Amino acid sequence: MPGTEGTADQMRRQGFTLPEVLLATAIMTIVMAQAATTLVASHRLLEATAADIELTFQTRALREKLLYDIAEGEGGLMNACLDELTIQNKNPKGKGNGLRFKPKRGGGNNRLEVGSNKKIKADRGKAGWLSRTPLVFQTETIFESVTNDNGMVILNLDLALLIADRTYTQRNQTVVQIMNP
Repeated sequence: MPGTEGTADQMRRQGFTLPEVLLATAIMTIVMAQAATTLVASHRLLEATAADIELTFQTRALREKLLYDIAEGEGGLMNACLDELTIQNKNPKGKGNGLRFKPKRGGGNNRLEVGSNKKIKADRGKAGWLSRTPLVFQTETIFESVTNDNGMVILNLDLALLIADRTYTQRNQTVVQIMNP
């Protein structure tokens, strides 16, 4: 049938040429690589933000528990007796890296320390809440005394949180004045 068939030149022009396909593939590869890079960067930013928020919440909860709720009926450091508050430095016998105090109300001495696993633990009271979290302290010097006379204690809550293969850290410091004689 005349008119329904095109010329041989028109028949060859109905598809894409090899250079056109290669160019389109190259452009698409560049666009997809950029999109993948952006996606990975966004995921890491989201992960870092989530870790920062988690560290902030955990630090606040830990600070509140240390100050007000270490042991039932005793409270925390804010209820400690100033004259029986001792900052313990590391010594060869393994004691140290901690704080010994006697609550104003309640039983005998309590001791908070950083263990070899870089987690804080208590001799008495609610020791469980101290070790349940995946947080790790970045320093062994959590408790520091400004001077022994005025009862000022510095809490260094420098925490780290491990997510996948990355470690996120946050530094926090609280100065507390023990007022009980």
